[in-house]
Amino acid sequence: MDQNKGNAMTPLFRLAAMMLAGFTAFGAAAQLPAPNAAGVSTGHTHLVVPDVARHRDFWIQLGAQERSSGRLQLLMFPGMHILLREGEPGTPSTATTANHIGFTVNDYALYKQKLAAIGAVIFFDDGQGQVIADLPDGVRLELATDTTQTDSIAFHHTHLFTADAEGLRQWYVEVFDAAPGSRRNLPSALIPGGQVDFFPSETPLLPSAGNAIDHIGFEVADLAAFAARLETLGITFDRGPECIEAIDLCIAFITDPAGTYIELTEGLIRIQ
Repeated sequence: MDQNKGNAMTPLFRLAAMMLAGFTAFGAAAQLPAPNAAGVSTGHTHLVVPDVARHRDFWIQLGAQERSSGRLQLLMFPGMHILLREGEPGTPSTATTANHIGFTVNDYALYKQKLAAIGAVIFFDDGQGQVIADLPDGVRLELATDTTQTDSIAFHHTHLFTADAEGLRQWYVEVFDAAPGSRRNLPSALIPGGQVDFFPSETPLLPSAGNAIDHIGFEVADLAAFAARLETLGITFDRGPECIEAIDLCIAFITDPAGTYIELTEGLIRIQ
């Protein structure tokens, strides 16, 4: 849901120009995609951060566009909205089931500069286009380079860690009508706008709620109908469906079998 005279450009000016060009190219495509047959697409990721203004600036530097839905403030990327809630995260995302979120970028060198500028700590860098970094205050972010994409940055995946990767993938396939897939020989669930990847972990992990990545979100075309479908699957709601006029959205919450908190929304797709 957050910067020489003559023909020669200084490195700082060149970086600023590249960022502006990427931001402009990004504009028209920065929205959620059409849903699958069950009415589901990617939606949002909600982060807990100690300073919303500071973290808003981080995400804007990475290419987000600011939007709002009533009183709700959003940071928009193609395929994903980032939302921020002010508070102290209980633990970094890497200690929870919601390990990290991933984006594709079209300029590896530029985005390494952006990560450095916001104070991210590099966890992994293959030197060829993939970087995994920890943002200040505990959110892990993966960037993979796709030089063919038009957008400077676009959502790619949410990476969940769990003791039963295959079993959790099957739950997402059943609940969200996701298409089964794989990435790097590990299970994935494909949803319009991106995918959920699953990594088998023997380490006990905390539920996501209250931590750096508080919850992940999916947009649904008809929340009432989708909620009725979930009830037939035996899914228990942590918070039942309700429409909130102040944010112009209908919402509901569930938790996956591994402990990842999930929000269902109806209305984010209207935001352009």
